[in-house]
Amino acid sequence: MLRLHHAPMACSLASRLALVEAGLAHEIAIVHTTKGEQNTPAYRAINRRGKVPALETDQGVLTESTAILPFIADLAPDKQLLPPAGTFERAKAQAWLSFLSSTLHTAMRAVMAPAPGCDNDPARTSALARVAATLEEIDADLTGRDHLLDAFGVCDLYLGVFLLWRAAPGLAGHLPAYPNLDRFQQGLFSRPALAAIVGEEMRLRMAA
Repeated sequence: MLRLHHAPMACSLASRLALVEAGLAHEIAIVHTTKGEQNTPAYRAINRRGKVPALETDQGVLTESTAILPFIADLAPDKQLLPPAGTFERAKAQAWLSFLSSTLHTAMRAVMAPAPGCDNDPARTSALARVAATLEEIDADLTGRDHLLDAFGVCDLYLGVFLLWRAAPGLAGHLPAYPNLDRFQQGLFSRPALAAIVGEEMRLRMAA
């Protein structure tokens, strides 16, 4: 049985969505990072870095979204959530996962959870500019497209989580409209199973 350790509305939400889309039996263990549960000895025994996601498998614990998402996709090849290994399309998918993690995620966190010494107006302005520029780039990539690649998959789920973050404090009301991203987000979360999970996630986040 797969067991995903996950914080509500965190980047680990992408892994939760992927498990559902893959149709894999799994359990969800909620880690309330707002309460510091990621720093408890019990959780550190699972992931010594004290971060989410962490996926417990029969082979051990896997961390990092960019590793977990392909792993989940490969467990359900019939769902075609990722191109086959060894193909150019698979490399393009990995490029998207890496870009979203290293560039978009990093830029958004700099606004939502600034590092010590960076919680000031000039730093926030600079961080917001990076977020806006990155989203503008992705918006252009989605011109005339419904997915980041040729078909729906884990890359779309990962991007979808970051698009939800646009409503978070520090970002809400500070970003321009992105027609292609808005269309993409609406289409993604019109999938009933995903919409239900996001609703649950928001309730958990507000209750934390």
